[in-house]
Amino acid sequence: MPKSYHAESVRDFITRIEEIKSAWESEEHGKPELWYRGMQKSQWSLVPKVYRHRHPARRLLEEENEVREEFVRRAPSLTTHKPENAWEWYFLMQHYGAPTRLLDWTEAPLMGLYFAVKDSKGLHDAAVWAIDPWGLNRVVLKRYEVMPPGAAGLSEADERRYRAWLPNRFDARQRLKKERPAAIYPNQFNRRIAAQRSCFTVHGLHTKGLEKQFPRSSRLVTQILVAGHAVEDVKNELGGCGIDEATIFPDLEGLGKSVAIWQQAEFEPPHAGLYTRLQPSSRHGVGVFAIRHIKKGTPIFSSDCDDIRWIEAKDLPKERSLRRFYEDFAIVRMGEGDRPTRYGCPPHFQRLTMAWYVNDPREGETPNVVFDPLNYDFRASRAICPGEELTVDSNTYSDHNRLGLTGKKAGRRRVRRNSRRGNEDQP
Repeated sequence: MPKSYHAESVRDFITRIEEIKSAWESEEHGKPELWYRGMQKSQWSLVPKVYRHRHPARRLLEEENEVREEFVRRAPSLTTHKPENAWEWYFLMQHYGAPTRLLDWTEAPLMGLYFAVKDSKGLHDAAVWAIDPWGLNRVVLKRYEVMPPGAAGLSEADERRYRAWLPNRFDARQRLKKERPAAIYPNQFNRRIAAQRSCFTVHGLHTKGLEKQFPRSSRLVTQILVAGHAVEDVKNELGGCGIDEATIFPDLEGLGKSVAIWQQAEFEPPHAGLYTRLQPSSRHGVGVFAIRHIKKGTPIFSSDCDDIRWIEAKDLPKERSLRRFYEDFAIVRMGEGDRPTRYGCPPHFQRLTMAWYVNDPREGETPNVVFDPLNYDFRASRAICPGEELTVDSNTYSDHNRLGLTGKKAGRRRVRRNSRRGNEDQP
């Protein structure tokens, strides 16, 4: 991995950039002009969207050609922009989120920093990657240059040189043969591209991240880590520097998002509305226990709002250790012949919240929690004392008992409480 730098403020960040430029300075070319890419998580690799699936490169390239063909066929009726060549179509695809081998960069360091922190919740270190595009092309193209391959007036030799990264999808004789990425400029046909000072690397057959393709080069790519705890402060600093949604996205949508932050959100502390904790249960494994008095009718897991994913029974894993998660925690829906058809699960079993651990009561006991179908929540059916285990009759929202799973934590999950009920959260 390339050497990493660290920053906890905008000033730190600018200082690190100057350190990188000084370290990469050469007698022939002086200090390099860097490109920047902000990423919400520092462990994310520099991989273009089309390669973010674990399939052979040839298969992914065939899929990309199909996407290109479909996009070019359908896009003309949806835009006033009329791309003049294959490169402009390719840039347009990237701009509107279609999978390509392009990776976005910017010449503006603070914009790169903004993209790193703007959607971060501070759970992970963010990162701004920096590359020397001219140095990259000197290695890959054997030429110290960065050019816009779709620009008018490009020489035939230059057009042919860059065409190797975007072969004609209708010509069976042309195939992508280049292994490593090249740095290129786009035509600035779009206001956002111009405002963000966008530039790209276009990747070849090599599906690994750009940073892994040059492991021995200390002067091509590096990373500036932004500590998770510093993310909010950096956002505020950038706002003070005039870098916000309206700067990055110069249109009405960007302006709307920019002025919306003036209405500051009120953040509740992590313990707000917390009534329970997990601990060993005499009923079954781990249970949910009250840590303070809970009044009758109180919504117990009001801050738990993750989606439910519905998994078809035929798609369950065959490994017993994995299937037990579905048996112990999922909401079960039965079909014809009393056979399970689908299982309602958390987005990932590593995101099990307390609501998934509520046990059924013992036989003859009355549960102290009820499922509230009106508000899609779990509520106290009576006053609950500190130290008391919460129990619910899971048959009120899951068919797990018909599978002989009585007493287990099967389907201990409320259905989501928001207005999207009846859509993907419903079986």
